[in-house]
Amino acid sequence: MSYTFSRRAFLKYSAATAVAVAGASLLGGCEYQDPKNPVCKTLPGAIKSDLQVIAGLKSMKIEKGTCTLEVDIESARANPIRLVTDCFSIAVKDSEGKSRYFSMNYGGVQILDAENSQIEQKKPVTLHLAAANFPELKDDDTVLFQYIPIRENSEYSMTWEITKKVYDEFIANQSTSKN
Repeated sequence: MSYTFSRRAFLKYSAATAVAVAGASLLGGCEYQDPKNPVCKTLPGAIKSDLQVIAGLKSMKIEKGTCTLEVDIESARANPIRLVTDCFSIAVKDSEGKSRYFSMNYGGVQILDAENSQIEQKKPVTLHLAAANFPELKDDDTVLFQYIPIRENSEYSMTWEITKKVYDEFIANQSTSKN
């Protein structure tokens, strides 16, 4: 058995390591307790899925009973991913984990704009989503935004857990950056 690397093997492993290190910076604030269902607790924040999909929650705004979200999605899959509203859900949970709101009870999450009804390989899309009848956040509330890229593989999902504190900090930073 040989323990020496050929030049080709060295370059291959070096490139793989560089990609892994570069990709890790996208995932700051994310947890991988279950690799099929990673969780991100930052806003903005990106998650990469085992389904060869990366999604980033760029912004969230709660105003006049509507929660609007801006999401970037990119796929590395050869087969296109259908873009349907059933792939998205939003919930609000209190400090004890009890549900105060679930988007499916209020007509689901609506896609406000989409150029195409599918996400094609290496063609990133930006979506604007909205959920109606959204409650005002209380101090210990957490907003759970979930994206299931392929409904047929619903065991794979991406979830953003945004606390009221994180949301308030994000909104405060947005208003100071505009001034």
